[in-house]
Amino acid sequence: MSLFQSVSSKRYLVEFNAGKCIVEGNLVKPDLRKGKIFMDQPEDQLLHLYWKERSPQANIEDDIIIFPGEATFNKVSQCTTGRVYLLKFNNSNEKHFYWMQNKSDGKDQEYANSVNELIGDSEDDINMSAELDENTSHAEIMRLLSGVENQGNNNTPACCVLLIHFNRS
Repeated sequence: MSLFQSVSSKRYLVEFNAGKCIVEGNLVKPDLRKGKIFMDQPEDQLLHLYWKERSPQANIEDDIIIFPGEATFNKVSQCTTGRVYLLKFNNSNEKHFYWMQNKSDGKDQEYANSVNELIGDSEDDINMSAELDENTSHAEIMRLLSGVENQGNNNTPACCVLLIHFNRS
């Protein structure tokens, strides 16, 4: 046993320094607190995007569940005075603005790509949705579900994938 206990740090799917933005009418202003965005897939097996202040005792302020293909995370090109990114949902008006807080912008696009890769459609989900319509039989749905459940490291429950695709039409 060691005299010094090591503190295990949690590894997330993606993690980077970013502040929140405040929307006031048509104006987007930075919240000046130091923060971070991180994504994880906890016990509920759903993909969460979290935001919290960087202080050790800070609580999570944003806990956003994102289903595959439901949103995008892109740089706001109209913002010329900072590095602002928008988490925009495809089927609603829900929008969340964040600003990158690392001194260098060298990894901004890498972080955005990582977020988009995590929230994007997987090829298998797209293929399954093409096979579903309102006339799909119960037996055919069960066959498709059994295929989704056996896709290796895909942690999305099959029933969620099915519900997502029925709601997209």
